[in-house]
Amino acid sequence: MGLAKVEKVGILAHASLRSKLLSVLQEAGIVQVEEVDRSETGLGSTPADISELDHVLHRLKRGMDFLSQFEEKGLLDRIKARKPALSLQERGKVLKFDYFPVLDRLEKIEAEKSELLSHLKFVQKETEFLLTLAGLELPVSAFKSTNLIEVMVGSLPLSRREELAGLTEEMALWHEVIGSEKRVCFLILFVLKEDKDLIDEKLKEVEFLPLYLAEPILSKAEEGDRVRDIIEKNRREIGEKTKKIAELDNEEKKMVVYRDRLAELYDILHNEREKLSASRLLGETEKAVYIEGWVKSEDTPRLRSILARSAEECEVFTRPPLDGEDVPVILENPRPAEPFEVLTKLYGLPHRDSIDPTIPLAPFFFVFVGLCVSEAGYGLIMAILSLLYIRCAKPRGNALQFFRLLFLLGISNIILGTLVGGWFGFPIRQLLVIDALKDPLPFLVLALVLGFVQVCFGTLLSLIARLKKKNYVQAIFVQGGWLLLLPALVAYFLTKQTLWGILALAGASGIVFFASPRRNLLARFFGGLYSLYDISRYLGDVLSYSRLLALGMATSVIAMVVNTLSQTALGIPWVGWLFAALIFAGGHLFNLIISFLGGFVHSMRLQFVEFFTKFFQPGGKPFKPFKLENKFVEFV
Repeated sequence: MGLAKVEKVGILAHASLRSKLLSVLQEAGIVQVEEVDRSETGLGSTPADISELDHVLHRLKRGMDFLSQFEEKGLLDRIKARKPALSLQERGKVLKFDYFPVLDRLEKIEAEKSELLSHLKFVQKETEFLLTLAGLELPVSAFKSTNLIEVMVGSLPLSRREELAGLTEEMALWHEVIGSEKRVCFLILFVLKEDKDLIDEKLKEVEFLPLYLAEPILSKAEEGDRVRDIIEKNRREIGEKTKKIAELDNEEKKMVVYRDRLAELYDILHNEREKLSASRLLGETEKAVYIEGWVKSEDTPRLRSILARSAEECEVFTRPPLDGEDVPVILENPRPAEPFEVLTKLYGLPHRDSIDPTIPLAPFFFVFVGLCVSEAGYGLIMAILSLLYIRCAKPRGNALQFFRLLFLLGISNIILGTLVGGWFGFPIRQLLVIDALKDPLPFLVLALVLGFVQVCFGTLLSLIARLKKKNYVQAIFVQGGWLLLLPALVAYFLTKQTLWGILALAGASGIVFFASPRRNLLARFFGGLYSLYDISRYLGDVLSYSRLLALGMATSVIAMVVNTLSQTALGIPWVGWLFAALIFAGGHLFNLIISFLGGFVHSMRLQFVEFFTKFFQPGGKPFKPFKLENKFVEFV
């Protein structure tokens, strides 16, 4: 339980070694490079232009995304796929690849496809519109208005046909139905231009909706062409455009072979960009360069060894952190506890002067999730799936820690599910220690006892933290007072023995007389008396752990309901076995997901709200070493 020691490191070298030093540090990945305080050192800096690399990286990423749509890989293939390994020598060979012609061709294909698809969509919509007018026998050229007559095409509700017929008797208006669908008919109308305004008003009253033949449609019409001829031309054009798009797709599929090389280039150039960005943090003169940062204390000998081999003309200086410096935090825990660092990082890293909560929370979280899910069968599935993913996908960093955590939580459920739950809703009675469905009281007592122990443990950690800060009065009399008061009070209510009552009063006295920092004795007494009211907060915290019972019982009840429904489905003739299997698999899969999600979230809440608040001081700055970053390949 603790945080790794770090040291401030300074590297002074000849200016000619600037790029080499950055490359060596990036390959090593053990130093967090910080910006040099130039106001104190009087050093300058050399601006680095990364805009060109940013542009190239953008083009590479766009090209890879474009080619990814043609990769024929299933989900399982993607999970099992391993990143290709690249040595330093192989990286040099990759950089010699002339990738600009590939990117130029990909961008040209993408632009052509985009233009073709846009035009194709327009022609398809145009064709859909013309299909409603396919019954017109008049040439399209007849749709052009003259000095005397206006030609109109539009739709009209079938229910208003008679009203339109009445208008044709009253006004200089001629119409012909050219088609219909559902409740609408399509018409062509000829009206005198001098009466058009008046006729338009009348047509609005009968809900006539004009349809306009756009100029592109009219321009396609040759002499004597009807609407159906334009539709046929459009269909031929759609076929040609679709064929051209398919040809471009085939050309793209052939270029998929370049995707891996583009991915390698992307990672290599991305790290070059990061190296250029880091160069802005250095302090420089005409002949010297100075690099400053943080390194883990145990990595200092390795750093000196690496620099001695790679850049002899440099000096390395290290020192402990000074008071007031913003020191990065590195969590350092035994291997079994490392997966639980995921929870600590979710909440926030501890301050340098605080306690790393990873080991203190690990056993509680392990047990709490097991009690919340309380299903050994679900635990077995989770453990197997997590282990398979770790073996096949080879995740790293936080992803690896998370799946290792899921594996441990699966083991927790195998153990505790057998003792307090069952296997897929079928309890093994001989192994049950607590049967919550028959008698939930023992389970509730267990949950509250665990909660009481964790709350008291959090108070003990608070006492330790205060002792480290040499705040002895608060540590011994206040936090120690709570540690004496709470167990003694519980023991007194259970046994009614006077000794426990005296111990409880002693603990309460320490809180009353020393909790308040005020110098005035009367003010201190009443302030301490008010602090004693926190006993209700402790009670509320302990009662929060009753959620372990609620979630554990919910999982068991749902599992049993799924089994009952499956047994009922077996009674269906012929296909009962199929329905039973589907209900069993689907129901238990659903229960597994919601149970683990609920168990994870609520157990995490107990750590963050009821436990961490007793001792945890957040605010740590994460340690971010300057290292090679790999998204698509592994650097070796």
